[in-house]
Amino acid sequence: MKPIILFLLIIAFPFRFLAQQDVSLANLDSAFAYADKNSSVSKTGAEQLILARYQKLASVVNIINLRSPIAFNLTNNTQLPVSFIPSNLLGGPPGSFREITLGQEYVSNFNITPQIDIINPGAWSRVRSADLNVALTQETILLNKKNLFESIAACWFNILSIQEQIAITHQNTLATDTLLQIVSDKYAQGLVRRQDVNDASVSKINLEDKEKQLLLSLDEQYTSLKILCDIPLSAHVVLGSELNYNSSWNAAPSVNSQLLFKSAVLQTEIARADLRTNRLLNMPVLSLLYSNSTYQNSNDRFFDTNPNTKWLNAVYFGAKITVNLPDVNQIVLARNSKINYEIARINMDHNKLQNDGNNTQLLSDYEKGVSQLNAAKLVWQLKAENYRMARDQYTQQVLPFDKLLLAFTDMESTRLSYSSAMANLLYLQRRIDINNKLN
Repeated sequence: MKPIILFLLIIAFPFRFLAQQDVSLANLDSAFAYADKNSSVSKTGAEQLILARYQKLASVVNIINLRSPIAFNLTNNTQLPVSFIPSNLLGGPPGSFREITLGQEYVSNFNITPQIDIINPGAWSRVRSADLNVALTQETILLNKKNLFESIAACWFNILSIQEQIAITHQNTLATDTLLQIVSDKYAQGLVRRQDVNDASVSKINLEDKEKQLLLSLDEQYTSLKILCDIPLSAHVVLGSELNYNSSWNAAPSVNSQLLFKSAVLQTEIARADLRTNRLLNMPVLSLLYSNSTYQNSNDRFFDTNPNTKWLNAVYFGAKITVNLPDVNQIVLARNSKINYEIARINMDHNKLQNDGNNTQLLSDYEKGVSQLNAAKLVWQLKAENYRMARDQYTQQVLPFDKLLLAFTDMESTRLSYSSAMANLLYLQRRIDINNKLN
């Protein structure tokens, strides 16, 4: 009976079982590779690039602007127009006119009139705009990819740091248990105050709560990482690395990311190309024409089979020059294009400053991170030494318990700060690497 129930559950909830999968990420580069393949940012960028290339192809084909309208008309002239001719042409008296009806009632006409442009400056200019749009799309994809990788790196090192902080906090909680047991035994012997026992209990409660808060923060960071990489929320993610305290630091790193500036330059070039296109739209366009018409006129019916009512053919070809006189809309469009170009130039200058400022800020953050890590390491080592001495002094009944507890809290706080400083510096190091590679 149990195998049957299990089989029915699998049939009823197939997706639930399939969704419980493990995603193992050995290192940060493997997370980048997963996101590059599966994230919505990467997929959207690929589709945008395809669209930009199709637009470029369309602009190239549109240079000749092939148009081939085909028309088939069936006309029933229920009342033909009346004309007047001199009566003497039909044997009547001179000076008078006679009414006659010209034409036939049923007219069938099939017509094809292809046309291509030989010289079209406006269409030529659009090719340049489309080419620049492809380049801008590629730069935008790189910029979005850089931002995505930086966000993934931030989540990655946050997770590693929180995992280590959880382990440290758990060890400190066990140490607090030992302290609580020691002070409780001394209280039972009448050697310490009740206040010391309460302080030890409060320290334990705070550490247990901190561990719970860190676990919740860890879940939040994992959720953020799943969203960034487009990993199913039900999947179990396993990271295969931890904080490396033996990492080497570059004393004089360099950052040469120019994505923001390159994007602004391309936007300026596109604005200038659009301005030129709008001006060239008023230039003459030389086109070649061809027309082939087949028609039949009959007084009896459409598609008359009378051998005397034949299908006739008319053909012509030639060339034409089209000149569009400027109208209000074209004048406004050209003016708007000029303004957009000026705005793009202003933004380009600003983005150059912002780009250089971002690079400088990243280097400054890295230098501060190195300094903070070195300081955090030294402070933790000193606080750890202070705690060891305070513990020995407390054992010798030289130091009161509140001083021991303070030394323990300081050691715990500085150890967590050391872990955060290490994670922050590793993140900044990877940010520099991302900015230099995606350039």
